Amino acid sequence: MTALTRRPEPAQPCSGADLLAMTEGLSHLLERETRALAAMRIQDAASLKDEKARLTLRYRAALEELRAGRATLTEIAEPERRQLMAAAMRLADVVKENVGALRAGRAAVERVVAALARAVSSRERSIAGYVRPRHAPARLRPTGGVAVDRRL
Repeated sequence: MTALTRRPEPAQPCSGADLLAMTEGLSHLLERETRALAAMRIQDAASLKDEKARLTLRYRAALEELRAGRATLTEIAEPERRQLMAAAMRLADVVKENVGALRAGRAAVERVVAALARAVSSRERSIAGYVRPRHAPARLRPTGGVAVDRRL
């Protein structure tokens, strides 16, 4: 079971400032991952995996608490609410860019693997023997019966 498919642990109630910090932190992390993927620095992107899973689980748990009604954000002031909305919109945009970079990276890896597989399979066919393959000579068909017309 991967880190993102696990059920998140019950979250402690978070304040608007906590949710804002989680949203901005996740946005920043996804931007870093997107830049690494765009530059084909796969190791850098892979090193962010654990932190990405941790922040995603915390963010998801906080949102589930809000949706379930176990937590509310009514106590936050209007300026903080606007900041939270702006951060959520930015996160949505960053997620779209990140998904695009992940898909492009995956497609590039699949193309490389396919090219390697084609190269290996074409190489296997060409080194199957020591000499150029010969075709068997055409076999003569046996003649059944011959009729000779002696009237001529």
